[in-house]
Order: sequence, then C-alpha cells, then structure tokens
Amino acid sequence: MSLIFDFLQPRREFDLNLKGDFDKGITGIFGSSGAGKTSFFNIIAGIEKPKSGYVALNDRVLTDSARKIHVPIHKRGIGIVFQENLLFPHLTIRDNLLYGYKYSREKRVKLDEITDLLDLSGILDSKPYQISGGEAQRTAIGRAILTSPDLLLLDEPFNAVDYKLRANILDYIKRLNGVLDIPVLVISHDFSDLEKLTKNFYFINRGKRERFDRDICFQCC
Repeated sequence: MSLIFDFLQPRREFDLNLKGDFDKGITGIFGSSGAGKTSFFNIIAGIEKPKSGYVALNDRVLTDSARKIHVPIHKRGIGIVFQENLLFPHLTIRDNLLYGYKYSREKRVKLDEITDLLDLSGILDSKPYQISGGEAQRTAIGRAILTSPDLLLLDEPFNAVDYKLRANILDYIKRLNGVLDIPVLVISHDFSDLEKLTKNFYFINRGKRERFDRDICFQCC
C-alpha cells in the first residue's frame, strides 16, 4: 500500500499544508483539538476538496486539483469509520454489516470472518440501541472492513468508550491489520492510545506536519 499526498487547504485560523507518503501497517495521525486532523481526514476520504494538491492510493490518483480529478468518496476504496458510529438504527447488526459488504467491489473479506474477528457473532440479530458502545464501535469498523477497502481510515475511534473498551478496540484494530493486512490510519488527539497501536506517527500542529517528539506529544495532545 502506498498513500501519497501533498495538498494545501486554507482555513480561517491557518492554512492546512500537509505532505506524506505512507506504506502498509498502522499509522497514528495525531495532534491537539483544532490542529487540522479532521480536515486531513476529510481530504483523504474525499469528503472535502483541497484548494490545490493531490492524493494517490496505490498509484491511483484520487484527487489532483491541477487535472481537475476528484474521485467521489464511495469510489475511493477507503473504509471509513467516523467519530460517531452512524449505524442504521432500523437495521440489525447483521444488516448494518452487510450494508458495507453489498457495496464492496471485490468482496475479499467475508461476513463470518469479520464477525469472528471482531467478536460480533452473538449480537447479529440485535438492533443498535440494544448493544454496548464498544459493540457499536466494532460494528462500524466491521462494516467499513466489509467493503474490502485498500485503506481503513478511523477518526477518533476511542472517544465514546471507557478505558476497558479502549483496550479491547485497540486489540481488535491490531488483529485486523495483522490478519487481513489492511493498512490503517488512526486519527486521534490521544497519543497514549496511538502508542499502544503503532510506532509510526504523523504529528499535525496548526495545519503543518511537525517533527515527532514523544515528550512534546504527551504535553500537547
């Protein structure tokens, strides 16, 4: 996997000007609140167009302002999990998961594989209001994985869960990456969570990438 990006996006407080080249594995994207992480998420996912620059995934151009290319979100091959789980309340957990599966292009990942991996087999007939926050988070991750993505993008996946659930979800993310070999970008303001997931970090501060310094990160994030 190769995700390459170099873009500029003016914001009210500062310009978001980021450049990077990620290989497979888990990469932690972090910074304090308002640093530009959500804008980064939106541009990589295709929700937002940068004023200038490009994004390419596996040598496939997703955004190129000079050539007026902007692949829509549903055609990017990126599995997305937002801060809010956004499960469909009228569907069972099984149908929420299959919603991702029916839109997958290659169907490389199977439902049974994901329910076993994420420990969801016992709640498939439940509705979202009947399950815990951790189960809802794992369902959202499973739905994204079932699109057979080339990249999994998680935005603040630990915000709504307590310490015990965080530990479980951290373990599930590592297991997904190891078993399915799907590259993962995890966006978070909590460096201690990211440190349990990976040694690969991308630190954003006021719209710019800054040198990684563990002590500084613990102080500011």
